[in-house]
Amino acid sequence: MSKYGKLLALIVIGVLAIAVLGVAGCSTPAATPAKTTEKPAVDLKLVTSGQLTVGSDTAFPPFESMNGNVAEGFDVDLMGAIAKEMGVAKVVFKTEIFDTLIPTLKAGGKFDVIASGMTIKADRAKEIDFSTPYFDSNQSLVMKTGGVYKVPADMASKKVGVQSGTTGESWATENLVPAGATLVPFKDAVSAFTALQAGNVDAVVNDLPVSADVIKDPAKGLSMIAQIPTGEQYGFAVSKDNSALLKAVNDGLSKVRASGEYDTIFKKWFGDLPK
Repeated sequence: MSKYGKLLALIVIGVLAIAVLGVAGCSTPAATPAKTTEKPAVDLKLVTSGQLTVGSDTAFPPFESMNGNVAEGFDVDLMGAIAKEMGVAKVVFKTEIFDTLIPTLKAGGKFDVIASGMTIKADRAKEIDFSTPYFDSNQSLVMKTGGVYKVPADMASKKVGVQSGTTGESWATENLVPAGATLVPFKDAVSAFTALQAGNVDAVVNDLPVSADVIKDPAKGLSMIAQIPTGEQYGFAVSKDNSALLKAVNDGLSKVRASGEYDTIFKKWFGDLPK
């Protein structure tokens, strides 16, 4: 081949190379994977991986109650929102009698956290760890409409229904029993109010927000005769050997409050926000 022939060949090869590069430059680039908005599950010590299992006395409306086989209420919605912030997609509520919640949590293996309108108390905090408070409450005394209560002595010779293991039972023991009342313990608040309607007890001492929910139905013929200021605060509870879960719950609660979702859930179940 002459030197001119070689030169022509090199020119052709160069043109082809440029064309190939041009085609490659105009091709569609590989799609970048879309960023997922789903949060990864937090690495926590849970009874069931990827699931927050909650122990609760589900006869304590409007905090928790059963609608068929489904738990609903303020605590249920709030715990669901907190779990979402924690990156845990599934929340399962398991029904327990209130005064067995703490020993069952301590024994382990059944549920991860207690969400049951539980008042933060020093004696309870010796056995379990509480979250930051999420609800303020007081006690109340409910009777059939027309009942009278001004001082503890008005309960002399009266039967007063209480829920076992609660702060309502503690208050009644300290204030009404010395005045001559007889306490009748029940496994849950619903049973106590049912007994009051039936005339099996004369009054019920119970957490104020629950009593307020019960007496909303005028057909029950019940009235809140007294509001009892006890300055209680509810908290969620976890085992003392699960500090990572406690931190996750507290962080989640803080985020739910900051986002305004707490207020939305509160208004759904209680109406106006507390002043």
